[in-house]
Amino acid sequence: MHILELPRTPDDGRSYQLCRAASGLLCLLISDPAADAASCVVQFGVGSHDEPAHLPGLAHLLEHMLFMGSAGYPQAGSFPQLVSKWSGRFNASTAAERTRYHFSVNPAGLEACFAQLTDMLVAPLFAPEAVAAERQVIDAEFHTRLADDALHEQAALGQVFHPAHPLSRFSAGNLTSLHLEPPALAQALRQFHGQHYRAPNGCVLIHAPLPMEQLMLQAGKLAERLPAEAPAPRVSTGPLFSPQHLPGLLRWQSRGQHEQWLLLFALDDVHSPEDAKALRWLCEWLASPAPAGGLGWLRAQGLAAQLRVSTQRYAGQQTLLRIELEPLIEASAYPALLSGFFGWLDALRATPIHDWPQGGRQQLADQAFANGPQGDPPLRWLTALAERTLYAPPEQILESTGQWADLSESAWHKLLAQIKPAHLLLAQSQSDGTDLSQQAAWTDTRFNWNRISWQPAASSLNILAEASWPIWTVTAPEPAFCGVTGGVPGLRKIPQASAGQGRDTTRFAWCWPAGVQGREQRERLIARWSLQLEPLSNWASACGISLLWQETADLVSLELLGPEEMLWIGASAALAAMTQQPDIALQRLVEHRHAKTLDERRHALPAYRLLDELDVLLNPTTNQAMQTTEADPAEAQMAWLHPQDWSPERLQSLTAHLHALCPQLSQAFHWLPPESRRVEKGTEIILVDCQHADRAQILYCQASGDSVFERACWQLLQQHISASFFDQLRTRQRLGYWVVARYHEVAGTPGLMLLVQSPSHDHEQVEAAMIAWMESEQARLATLPFTQVQQQAQRLADHLRTQSTSPAGQLELHWARGLGLSGASINDQCIALEHLTPEQWQQTLQEWLVQPRRLHLFSQPV
Repeated sequence: MHILELPRTPDDGRSYQLCRAASGLLCLLISDPAADAASCVVQFGVGSHDEPAHLPGLAHLLEHMLFMGSAGYPQAGSFPQLVSKWSGRFNASTAAERTRYHFSVNPAGLEACFAQLTDMLVAPLFAPEAVAAERQVIDAEFHTRLADDALHEQAALGQVFHPAHPLSRFSAGNLTSLHLEPPALAQALRQFHGQHYRAPNGCVLIHAPLPMEQLMLQAGKLAERLPAEAPAPRVSTGPLFSPQHLPGLLRWQSRGQHEQWLLLFALDDVHSPEDAKALRWLCEWLASPAPAGGLGWLRAQGLAAQLRVSTQRYAGQQTLLRIELEPLIEASAYPALLSGFFGWLDALRATPIHDWPQGGRQQLADQAFANGPQGDPPLRWLTALAERTLYAPPEQILESTGQWADLSESAWHKLLAQIKPAHLLLAQSQSDGTDLSQQAAWTDTRFNWNRISWQPAASSLNILAEASWPIWTVTAPEPAFCGVTGGVPGLRKIPQASAGQGRDTTRFAWCWPAGVQGREQRERLIARWSLQLEPLSNWASACGISLLWQETADLVSLELLGPEEMLWIGASAALAAMTQQPDIALQRLVEHRHAKTLDERRHALPAYRLLDELDVLLNPTTNQAMQTTEADPAEAQMAWLHPQDWSPERLQSLTAHLHALCPQLSQAFHWLPPESRRVEKGTEIILVDCQHADRAQILYCQASGDSVFERACWQLLQQHISASFFDQLRTRQRLGYWVVARYHEVAGTPGLMLLVQSPSHDHEQVEAAMIAWMESEQARLATLPFTQVQQQAQRLADHLRTQSTSPAGQLELHWARGLGLSGASINDQCIALEHLTPEQWQQTLQEWLVQPRRLHLFSQPV
């Protein structure tokens, strides 16, 4: 291993090591004593853009085939079983120019799981019969994704991208596109794998609470086995768009009811450090909901409700700038939106960059870097790091230096000069396709392209007012005694020891008595408050503070996680923003956001519809008629978790904000966690209306009680059966793309859920397969030596104990104790697992299989 120097690393308690193996594999290793799991990401610089033009979907099929047996682990689908054994999860994905594999397990299982993943990546079998079987799964996934707007958007955009660019091609894959006979297709997979799965074309990231030497040993095993020859360089793909399609208006038929518009620009040569810095500033301005930000500007004119911006660099020198909008106007009124957007761009162009607080913005970035990542789950964080590890120079992988300060004026204006009306492609989705005369191959997506019939107005010399700029500075409030502590007995404070590593957490929860507020009322309140917090989002993100909303039965919570010095400033600013009374414009945005939530729920894939319905059935307080009002904070009591070392002055200041939000916190705290609905013995059949033609089923089985030993045993049961369920119904019988068995606890009551979604099999076939599988499991588990059950119980107890003793686990344990939630019993569950008796295990099997309490949900198309 050759150590590559990182200019500096965060001072966050983690140890970082970047190295390149002799074979060329890049390795980013992170030893983190506070981690509660071991996580790994392996990424290769190969994707759908590299596959042969005559075999669309080959890269996607290859990703699937790596799980279908390898030289050292020939059993197809055995990796999920191993990951389940170590209380983990895994996944993989294929994109245009990268393929990624990842898992997260109990740290004790890292070596075993990494060893099998290494063998999968290096020595897949590609048995022709397995290739034929997995091609069916790819086809099932394709037909399921026909309900996904992303697939149809990609198909429509493919009609206007340059024909020589891979973005113009179909890449999802199905039976027709992967048309070769299984032996020939296996040979094509073998050749494609050999060309691209090479050490110089990949990277591995490991994050675990283990010594660095141990992580390097694991990474070295993969590096040694991968071929050291570099793949052929990716050929430049040329221009993104066909010149004759710009400026253009592309309209395409979506499957949802809410419209989405895209503003797309192809940018030339924005890859130098100065150009990349200019692009970063532009994206920050665009996404800001502040009055002078792109989003805030369009909202103020009633043109758009939301704006998201992203960039993607492709082989060659072109980068796609993607601006995604939720419009508030009719499709035919798009000239008004374009006038608003380019008017804002003119004002931004006229605003001198030397007046921006570039130094302050860089200081925020430096501070966030020094404190390390905040709030991101390890896998999400690692996948973002993997992209930079593979493509960015070492000094930029951790985003440590010079990202915001000293912006070059020439680079800035060179960038803005490329974003002009003549270079625009506007793509609009619409639910009605009757006036769309063309149809895309493969997906049958209806679309039309026309020249944009709009001319920009003359440029304005007005600049953006400094008072309306995005928020880059938040002033700390003056800590003061506010005289309200004694008058808020309805506020339950839960002090928590600091997690260390320069990070702290505070969490606010609004708790309503059972049945007072419905789910839609709580969702409306979250919509308003989250909109009121959006102007703070740039600042919070810049200084390393994450904000997370959660809604459960009778409770809404807001969590802030970030650097200890900035956290209370952010919490105070957030609560102050939430106390503001909404104006008409904000109320209109709340209604728009809530209507979109309801529409997405109605049009969700069948599996999601059933999951949502199951949640409603098991939480009776959510099962209320549609409510047109938002939840009233004045009727709520509050729980507040905060670092125990916050000074009385800080606590008083924040208590005053909480009292302003909930002025009726005068009664003693008496909130109790909600109880789940008890399911009767037998099986209740429930039909759920769905907008999608796929069939989905959920068979939910509930334990007879909610004791500590029952929660422990049902989690153990899930670990014994989940891999078998996936293997039988997904790998062997190919009943559907989505097949999962998981532990499902609701309000402290344990249960088990079997879920299958299938585009190819009817309900009778799926139900028969479920019944046959349960009968086979009953026989298998009946003969399973109890010593094996005990071994798995010990592994599960070790995993739960590891999780509960990590900083995040300690916080959740403290929170559960403070509110009387079921999570407070983790240690007792570990003890129950370690002292499990054969009688208790047999009782669990009896409740699941012989005397069950079940809900069987079936989707029905409408």
